[in-house]
Amino acid sequence: MSPPLASPSPARRLPLPPVAPGALPLLGHAVPFRRDPLAFILRAAAAGRVTEMRLATESAYLVRDPEDIERVLVGEHKKFIKDRFTHRLEKALGEGLVTSEGETWRRHRRLMAPAFHHDRIAQSAAIMVDAAERTAAAMRPGEVRDIHADMMRLTLDIVARAMFGTEVPGAAETVGRAVVAMMERFNDTTLLVFPWLERLPLPGNLRFHEAMRTLDAIVLRLVRERREKGGGGTDLLGMLLAAQDEAGAGLSDRELRDELMTIFLAGHETTALALSFAFVLLSQNPAVEERMVREIDEVLAGRTPEAADVARLRFTHAVVLEVMRLYPPVWGIGREALEDVTIGGYHIPRGSQLWLMQWVNHRDPRYFPEPDRFSPERWLDGLERRLPRFAYYPFGGGPRICIGNAFATMEAVLVLATIVRRRSIRVRDDRPLALAPTVTLRPRGPVEARIGARAS
Repeated sequence: MSPPLASPSPARRLPLPPVAPGALPLLGHAVPFRRDPLAFILRAAAAGRVTEMRLATESAYLVRDPEDIERVLVGEHKKFIKDRFTHRLEKALGEGLVTSEGETWRRHRRLMAPAFHHDRIAQSAAIMVDAAERTAAAMRPGEVRDIHADMMRLTLDIVARAMFGTEVPGAAETVGRAVVAMMERFNDTTLLVFPWLERLPLPGNLRFHEAMRTLDAIVLRLVRERREKGGGGTDLLGMLLAAQDEAGAGLSDRELRDELMTIFLAGHETTALALSFAFVLLSQNPAVEERMVREIDEVLAGRTPEAADVARLRFTHAVVLEVMRLYPPVWGIGREALEDVTIGGYHIPRGSQLWLMQWVNHRDPRYFPEPDRFSPERWLDGLERRLPRFAYYPFGGGPRICIGNAFATMEAVLVLATIVRRRSIRVRDDRPLALAPTVTLRPRGPVEARIGARAS
């Protein structure tokens, strides 16, 4: 049992965490981190329970043990705020739920919670299935497609219709370009080491700002048009326009913009990634796919799925859990210590940056035997209930757990079931997937797949 998070006694100063091996003078670990962040953090995690990583002028402590992670995210969460990297996202997301702090975050979370109630989410099932049916119909047997681009368009369609109650004209192309511009901006680990470069008129910075102006115009126009009509509607925008806090105040246009932009960009991106990774892993593991197809055929018996089927599609759900274990779209969480704390027996000074990495924890052999093997079966006997709370946490945890986690899980199960019952998808490259760890964990290039017919 590790000591609780607390300010260390001046009479008994605890040691600082060890520095990860391979640090160079001045640069620290900047070179190996920039070359391959995922491999580097796995090596750093192997060095101890808490490890310091030095990235030139920046440092961060990698926290590995689930018990320590639980204290940071749950037990002592008030001693921490989002880290500096997360707050960089304010340039795109404003003060939405991902980036806001304190009373702003608490107020917005309370106002948004009803929109993500179980009954409300279930009402979106028809939107999810309809979008997946249209995507499957557009996949012509024999053709080769970028399945990741398909999933980005599909999930964007779903989130736009769930948010605004209608399709957003031109949204797929506009938002697609904006996401690419945003990810290019935050993908460059040079900016993490030298953040002042963000202020220069570099091509990536200019593309990012132009994309944000375009998206702002789309979202604010939709908010303005709905206000002019007097609000209303059962979609997310309608509910947020009607929501009021204890003082009778609602969200301003700017606050609505920030929350809608957060869901518009982050909400569709993460689910699209999970689905893309699912098709890669199913293509590489045909026996798993065959078992999933049998379950879908047995449960659905030729009809399209609905919300109630999610509980019956146990193996399909296990596939989703295992995909997010191996390739968590959110591959790391950052926090900053507001005061001196003790973690894992080490002194963590105030202002320190802490990294809690799903990429590390989801591959821990203590909890996942053969951690690199894609094995959905591991989830069928109650593993999720037996694991330490933060051995597996694809949606984060504690008060700031992703508000859309139930929506995203249902979406992934229903979309997979809808598409797989109609089309076989064979990713052409069977080599390990090249990954780009940005704000999210993305494939480094197109995910080309050959489409086959399965049923009419």
